[in-house]
Amino acid sequence: MKDKKNFILQESNLIPIRLNENKSNSNLLFKTNKVLVDFNRWKYYGRPKCENFNNAEYANRSQLVVDLYNAINQLSHEVRYTTVEVFASDGCNHIFAFLDEQHLKGNDIDQIEQFTSETINDLLIWVKNKPSKTLTGKLSKVSAKKQYNNMKSVLMYFTRTGRLSKNIFPYAPFVNVNRSGKGALAYSKSEMTRIMRYLWSQLELIRKDEFIGSFRQKLSIYTLIIAAKTGRNTSTILNMKTDCISSHPLAPETHILLTSYKHRGMNTNVQAMKSAIKFDETFSTHKDIGLLIHEILVHTLHLRQKCDSDNLFLVDNNEKQPTSFTDVYFWTAVQGIGKRANLSEDNASPLSFQIKRLRKTFATRVWQLTSGDPIKTSKLLGNTTPVMNQSYLEVTPEMEKNHKYFGYVLTKSLLGDSEKHITDKISHLLNINIDKAKSVLIGDFNTGVGRCSDPYEGVYAKGNGKACTRFVACFKCPNQVIIESDLHRLFSFYWLIRKERGFIGRKQWKKLYSWVIKVIENEIEPAFDKLVVDKAKESAFNTPNPMWLSRNSLEAI
Repeated sequence: MKDKKNFILQESNLIPIRLNENKSNSNLLFKTNKVLVDFNRWKYYGRPKCENFNNAEYANRSQLVVDLYNAINQLSHEVRYTTVEVFASDGCNHIFAFLDEQHLKGNDIDQIEQFTSETINDLLIWVKNKPSKTLTGKLSKVSAKKQYNNMKSVLMYFTRTGRLSKNIFPYAPFVNVNRSGKGALAYSKSEMTRIMRYLWSQLELIRKDEFIGSFRQKLSIYTLIIAAKTGRNTSTILNMKTDCISSHPLAPETHILLTSYKHRGMNTNVQAMKSAIKFDETFSTHKDIGLLIHEILVHTLHLRQKCDSDNLFLVDNNEKQPTSFTDVYFWTAVQGIGKRANLSEDNASPLSFQIKRLRKTFATRVWQLTSGDPIKTSKLLGNTTPVMNQSYLEVTPEMEKNHKYFGYVLTKSLLGDSEKHITDKISHLLNINIDKAKSVLIGDFNTGVGRCSDPYEGVYAKGNGKACTRFVACFKCPNQVIIESDLHRLFSFYWLIRKERGFIGRKQWKKLYSWVIKVIENEIEPAFDKLVVDKAKESAFNTPNPMWLSRNSLEAI
């Protein structure tokens, strides 16, 4: 088998650049397509403008400024320009703002080697307590994590050069941050109907050459429809190439293969989509993805003839060479489309077109069509199952009602009595080898809420050689196994999350834990004898398993 590509940065792959050792003000300007970052301003406290340098307090950290400039310059050859723009304008800005704060406390840092674990801890305290126009007066956990990650990404460059140690950065400094963010909501069925009716009506106008709007808005109509039908992200769609569609090897007459590429994840995703029989004749099948892409190719042909580009989406750039259709161009066009559409949400508030909401709607719909199968849903989304559950799939009342338990409840009557018979039965039921079946049986694969048929390579495992500890996810994982001896541990967890409702409120508790309670009560409990369940429940309530003694245990999951 051919070796898989290795996208990990190698020393031999680094592009050598000329590092700036000149401390003169004219050579520390970092310019990108959208921003111009003047690193000279950070040589002074408070980041004054150039014309105010004479009146500003000199910080005596010129070498540190040059080092960070060189780091950004090198990173510009390794990551996307949009990413390095954030590192330069946001990451470095916050680093120097923190250093200015430290100066006021009498702790001057003017060399990169002065960043220690204590410095990073101080940085975390600073970013978590930054003033902000929120109800708490501080940054939200999500915003604080974003700012910290931008700063860390810049500083991590120096771990590669050996000037900093990776150990100075704490592991998971923002525990459970994903629970604090509300995120975008999926569109309701009626909202989605209104959106798609409007988009199809605009597409018909485009095909009749009667569309009222700019060329960028025309491309945005196509982008929104493709997003709604495929569940792809904005950047994934806008970065598609002219050869993104190809014949399906098994059903070439009715299907095509849609290939997209996600830069951030270095991941190519191939998705099978239904196709029209012929591109140039079957115009009645206007919902066909292949046909939409063919039309985009026609619309952008005149631009492609002016430049050497294989991008599917191209736009004019002020009479210069045509350029790619960036996220900024797209969202500007979408805002104009939204104002012209003048649609309303179910609560009568203005309805905006958002691909992240279209993606969540797509995820919810696929979940319903697959009878609640998280593996198939994540595959069609192009994500791992944990990412899909964390970022895209909302727990709706309908999902709670139709939730399907994928794990295995193994009772004595099912397994039998002899050890060999039990091992063989587990191996057969779970589709695992005898060695793994023995590990399940003797407790080597025990979890906080039961057992796992494959804790290292299971559906929710990270695949990094460490056992999975996503114990809440166990209740929607096909690798979960529960036998009678696990009930005390299971119900210790059960009582703990029931008590959690009094701490985090009804709405948050319903979002995080109510479905778990229903799985335990409606699908796991009935599989065991009632007397056995009642005894285990009482024992767990009075003397819970040490793992689930306090709510602090929930922070790790």
